[in-house]
Amino acid sequence: MPIPKQGGRHSSPAIAYILLRFPHLTETFIAEEIRAVQAHGGTVRIYSLLRPKPGPVHPTSRELSRYVEYAPAVHHPSLWLAQAYFLLRSPGLYLRLLWQLMSRPAPRASWRLKRLLVFWKGVALARRLLDVEVDVIHAHFAWLAAAAAMTISQLRGRPFTVTAHAADIYSPESDLLCLVAGAAARVVTISEHNRQTIAARCPRVPPERLTVIHCGIDRERLRPPTQTPSRPPLRIISVGSLVEKKGHEYLVRACRLLKERGLDFHCTIVGWGDPAPLRRLSAALGVADLVTLAGPRGQPWVYDALRRSHIFVLACVVAQNGDRDGIPVAMMEALALKVPVISTPVSGVPELVRDGETGLLVPQRDAPALAEAIMRLAEDEPLRRRLGENGAALVAHEFDIRENGRRLLAALTAVGQTRP
Repeated sequence: MPIPKQGGRHSSPAIAYILLRFPHLTETFIAEEIRAVQAHGGTVRIYSLLRPKPGPVHPTSRELSRYVEYAPAVHHPSLWLAQAYFLLRSPGLYLRLLWQLMSRPAPRASWRLKRLLVFWKGVALARRLLDVEVDVIHAHFAWLAAAAAMTISQLRGRPFTVTAHAADIYSPESDLLCLVAGAAARVVTISEHNRQTIAARCPRVPPERLTVIHCGIDRERLRPPTQTPSRPPLRIISVGSLVEKKGHEYLVRACRLLKERGLDFHCTIVGWGDPAPLRRLSAALGVADLVTLAGPRGQPWVYDALRRSHIFVLACVVAQNGDRDGIPVAMMEALALKVPVISTPVSGVPELVRDGETGLLVPQRDAPALAEAIMRLAEDEPLRRRLGENGAALVAHEFDIRENGRRLLAALTAVGQTRP
């Protein structure tokens, strides 16, 4: 069902969001975006290809989850009835779409099975959407969800758009990037760095179809504390999944150097994933008592922890498989709360963390440089305050979800007036 309107505002256009899994803990920005698009007048329906995993759910995602419609499971008769329907109605189109998706090279054999499953689910949603008013179909991540959106677009006869982020551009999962980007009526991406990368990798995508719209945050929920956190100890926080590209290993190694220099500090790392490697590293370096691995946490907990922190650190790296961050939303949240940020010049990060202006940048995989930057901020409270103030101003100007939601709705409205 569509998400109920607030205040009876005129709705334009009708948008079907196609997501791989909703809700999903690390993709709260999608829920915030949907709320912003709806607030500006869009009628939104949410379709998820997969059911959510157990675990914490952020408040906005929980609120929207009651309106999610899930694609049928493989064993459900409706999935197979939809295949039969389109095979009889448009056999050439059905088989062409299937071949287009399955004939692409796949880094792993198992990914072909994932593509097939997503195709079937996309066909099932296309059958469901025949009875639903929809002007444009929008997906996040130019991989499986976008492949389903592409399928639905062709079978339903409506244009589709996609927002490309990071893993879908830089990791092995980017195997479908040029296929879906070439078929999309508009490709939105979250940084200028990403736009240039897509243009270079997918030269057949017309430049005018590539649009940069930053992810945004709801600044109304991120009121900075009225007083700076007390000291000591210096409280360092990092928020990001426990995966290679987040660079947590180098923060832990930097903590060892900070201990050797006699800094009174405590570091908290928040994120979903296997904590065992970081726990072993902390113990081996003798900083297990100074590093807390807090695991996955809900939004209110994270916001409260940010308000009580002096420095936010996310030592992003380019992973061995090529994956990397886009512009991490957690950095935006920290800066909105006037917490100074230390990171690395990876991907689109410098578009938010401007060295010496809104934060500090150090080379990736460089624990000594990271420790030096932390010491610099630890010893210079006026610098921390200035970076936090500048960062909050930049977030307000370029990373506000309400304004960026309005921009996205305008782009989707223009696309919705066309037909594929």
